Amino acid sequence: MLGLAACQRQPAGPAPSGSAPVASLSPSSSPSAPAPPASAALAADAAAPIGAAGGIHRGAGAQIVVPPDALSADVAFTITKVTGAALAEWPRGTEIGYAFEPAGTRFRVPVTLKLPHPPGEGEVVCQTGPGERLTFQFEAMPDHRFPVHVVELPHRCAVYSPEHVRALKAVRDREGAHVKRTNERFRWQMKGKVCDPHDFVRPNAGKDLREPPGLGGCPPGMARVAGKPDVCVDRWEAHLVEILDDGTEHTYSPYFNPGDLKVRAKSAPRAVPQAYISQVQAASACAAAKKRLCRDDEWVAACRGAAGAQFPYGKDEKRGTCNDHRDKHPAMQYLETQDLSVFTKLEHPCINQVADSLLPGGAKEACATAEGVFDIVGNLHEWTADPKGHFRGGYYVDTWLNGRGCDYLTTAHEARYWDYSTGFRCCADAPK
Repeated sequence: MLGLAACQRQPAGPAPSGSAPVASLSPSSSPSAPAPPASAALAADAAAPIGAAGGIHRGAGAQIVVPPDALSADVAFTITKVTGAALAEWPRGTEIGYAFEPAGTRFRVPVTLKLPHPPGEGEVVCQTGPGERLTFQFEAMPDHRFPVHVVELPHRCAVYSPEHVRALKAVRDREGAHVKRTNERFRWQMKGKVCDPHDFVRPNAGKDLREPPGLGGCPPGMARVAGKPDVCVDRWEAHLVEILDDGTEHTYSPYFNPGDLKVRAKSAPRAVPQAYISQVQAASACAAAKKRLCRDDEWVAACRGAAGAQFPYGKDEKRGTCNDHRDKHPAMQYLETQDLSVFTKLEHPCINQVADSLLPGGAKEACATAEGVFDIVGNLHEWTADPKGHFRGGYYVDTWLNGRGCDYLTTAHEARYWDYSTGFRCCADAPK
């Protein structure tokens, strides 16, 4: 008998409390990417349609097993096997890919996909709709063909290489140990059903988070800083990816301090940005991306834009244009108290998982400079490179107590400080 270790559907939005760490389908590929051409893959032979009586479609070494009454009309299926160079747009670590047509076909009862895979333990990730996937982890089996049960025909399924599976296991073990240590250190409380601080929630998993081409000749995900043509700045607040032992990337939780894990900064729209990070850790994550933290003057120039405005969108404040205020403090809301002792618990990973708190990058479309830099005021405080530990811009609770808009500056914390409100973005020297 085969042993099914995990089967989980992940939504495109914030993952529900209790979701386990799983590999994203999009470190290097778009959820809506088309299947590769037949010239780059081995396509299945044409076969008769399958109808209400059920049947088996075989192709490229895989199978679609349709039980009776799963379909109300005849459907002609195809399976395409993808290997080698044709996997360039698939998730990193994929050894064999299978693309299915007609993707999205709904079944009245579950059908079974039988997918060949390398010997030993393994993992299969099947993409359903954009930003959604099913993840299966399995033990070794004699015939090396793993059954995946679905009620909707996926667009494609990625079978990971044994090396990548081992790297995933190692990173999950590290993350689990990290979560356990931090919970033991802070003794976090769990309140209500909003969030469990023991859950390593990864809302960026399953999203297409490729960094878009840079603007003005800058590296991907970056734009030129107005008035400083030799400097590029991240267009969106940074999110983190963890570097696996096989060199691939794994989405990290924006709700947990990264500790001493090996992480890299990324800049892309729709990613939930990394909070709970110190200046020291942010600088290291920028360096891993061949970037650096912005100097104070670079950050202010990026915020003010070519117009030199007080706010990224203009000279006059328009409350709500950015994620710049909240009537109730999220720590008090989650911990269900008005006691000021909550301000000694600002490392709690559930604070930013309260509704209407931290937003994905670019969610407030009008909170942008003319140069295309988003959320530089509000959402998260942003560390700069000042060795005294400055962070700027305010965050989703406050953008005025320590200055207005682009003048907002906090100097009260040293470089190793972090809490739920601290984030960052990177700068880089512009290519010559």
